[in-house]
Amino acid sequence: MKLGMARKPAILILLLSAMAVSCTSVYYNTFFNAKKAFNEAEGKRQAKKGAVLDKKMYEMAIEKSLKVVDNHPKSKYYDDALYVLGVSYFYTAQYAKAERRFREILANFENSKFADDATLYLAKSKLQLGEVEDAMEVFQEIFQEKAQKKYKAEAAIALGKFYFENKEFEQSLTYMQAVRDSLGGDQEKREAQMYIADSQFDRFKFADALAAYLQILGMSPDTDQKYRALYQSALCSYRLQRIAAGQEYLDRLMQDPIYYDSIGSINLVIAEGYEYDGDVELAEDVYRDVADKAERKWVKGQAYYRLGLIYQFDYDSLTKAKEFYDECVNNDRSSESSRDALQRSTDIGKLATFSKAIKVDSAASQESINDAAYSQFLLAELYWFQLDKPDSAIAELTYLIDSFPTAYDAPNAMVSLSQMYRDHRSDTAAADSILHEMLNRYPHSDYVPEALDALGLKGTAADTGYAELYLHRAEDYLFDKKDVDSARADYQYIVDNFPESRHYTQARFNLIWLEETYDNPGDSTVYYAYRDFVDSFPESDLAKEASARINVRAAPRRIYADVDRIAADSAELAAAEEAQEGGTATQALNQSQGASYTDKLQNVYVTPDGDTTVLINVDPIQTLEEFEFPTEAYSMPDNAVILYFQVLLDFSGEVVDYNLKTPSTYDEINTRAQRTIASMTFDPTMVSTLVSTNNLPEARDGRGHWFVYKYIVEKPEFLR
Repeated sequence: MKLGMARKPAILILLLSAMAVSCTSVYYNTFFNAKKAFNEAEGKRQAKKGAVLDKKMYEMAIEKSLKVVDNHPKSKYYDDALYVLGVSYFYTAQYAKAERRFREILANFENSKFADDATLYLAKSKLQLGEVEDAMEVFQEIFQEKAQKKYKAEAAIALGKFYFENKEFEQSLTYMQAVRDSLGGDQEKREAQMYIADSQFDRFKFADALAAYLQILGMSPDTDQKYRALYQSALCSYRLQRIAAGQEYLDRLMQDPIYYDSIGSINLVIAEGYEYDGDVELAEDVYRDVADKAERKWVKGQAYYRLGLIYQFDYDSLTKAKEFYDECVNNDRSSESSRDALQRSTDIGKLATFSKAIKVDSAASQESINDAAYSQFLLAELYWFQLDKPDSAIAELTYLIDSFPTAYDAPNAMVSLSQMYRDHRSDTAAADSILHEMLNRYPHSDYVPEALDALGLKGTAADTGYAELYLHRAEDYLFDKKDVDSARADYQYIVDNFPESRHYTQARFNLIWLEETYDNPGDSTVYYAYRDFVDSFPESDLAKEASARINVRAAPRRIYADVDRIAADSAELAAAEEAQEGGTATQALNQSQGASYTDKLQNVYVTPDGDTTVLINVDPIQTLEEFEFPTEAYSMPDNAVILYFQVLLDFSGEVVDYNLKTPSTYDEINTRAQRTIASMTFDPTMVSTLVSTNNLPEARDGRGHWFVYKYIVEKPEFLR
């Protein structure tokens, strides 16, 4: 009995010891598995096997390490587990968690063997979190302290990149030169040298940049580094007017089979060298060869773009230049060059509209004269600002001034002509003479302030006699001096004496507003004054304000050139809808007096962003899914239905979004029509022209511009 009692403590001790050994074994195995997964992931990353990291191994390391950290905080492997966690978090893009673990190592394990690595990863984590200044401070500490070369090298590269991206090239050079000269391994030295060369290039120090790029060739560069060093050496040589030398560097690339896929882009730069050397015809031959043979569309697009520039500026052949610009857009729709090509093509296309000389006789209305003069003015602006043909611009303005002296824009043309003489011909005397003549001919024009400002006469005794002056003075009376009667007198003076001024409608509106605000008779006088204003100026923005004040629907903005077109479309829409519903359009119009249909058509022209758009009244240049008339609609009583769509077109003319605004009563027709609309592409040049001509706003999300498209679904001939 005593012996049994004596053995119990011994057995208990053995059991506890076994449990401890078991726990230690479990704990060690857990950490061992964490470290094994971590090392495998790190090995693959450092060996750069594939572009994608082995995230599964990192995630397994996180799972196992967390058990050690959470359950064994006093373990001798705790800092090791923290490091595994931090690095694994970093390479699984959990940067906040990584940063927290690295800070924990540095705060609690100052002498850990992982301290240096943790400091470096702390800086890298902060950089990923957008804490750039804090990250740079840590990198700077690493660079300045007596850390191992590999840490200093990585810190120096990070600092050099930071300063390079911020265009602080001198600071960048300091760190990159340190990497190249003493800190880095071979790959890091080559990377640093490329930054050194790029820094010199971006500072326009082309001789120094050339020497730096050539130095890379002696550092056993990889395929990409060799290509870039030779390519940039060619560009440096061009800038230094060493065209032959530059083309020799490019020829070295051409002779290397490894760069076969880049022959097209290399030839583009070779042709550019011919242009620098003044041999435009040889450059043209090379560009044409690239355009014919290149497989990559963006290379073909660049070749067509350069051909367009040659034909526009060297050969002065705008028609041919437009053809090349259009080919550029067809092949390359995303580059800056293609966007410029599209704009240039659009500008040249406008010549067909603006350059048509509109002859007016003595019986022509003033409105016709104003329209003709304005077209001439737009043509001059096109030559001056877009096509870089100042002499043609001067000729067009001179023609406008001589042919349309009574036009609203005649004085504006004289102001612009004066500026062209001043800027293009450096003839200040002639420029001032034109302005003085303008003031004598048109002393009450809206463009008098521009002439006075150019002559330095604003605020002098000559500064008088135009509508804007009275408008500003009325505002001063009203808001600064609280003198309503004087303000009313100046507004009335504008109405009585400047009926052609752009400030006329503002003055008319302000007179009504003054009566409403300060002398309201309390009857319907103000109401009818606003109604008359809306009827008289339906296109004015002030018409909306007037309508809001009398709480009635504003007169529609004129989408088309005349009201009859709106009425025609309204009636067409009404008739189509009424036919689908089994009644007659006449009955419906009589019942609603046309208002509901007019309203519906107006709503078609209001975009999802609340702006107003226009009809795109042309067929698409491409439709990938043709409409097939559904059997479900064979019994449709009419031969056709009209569907109005709003379509969002990007700069290439493709439909990227749409809304069916007037669906038919047949769901299958609607569905199939929507699929057809979604597959359409319109002429991008025409789209650009509509945008600029109508001053259409871009969609709020920046994807393009909204238009209205009228799609007619016709019943097949055999069903009629």
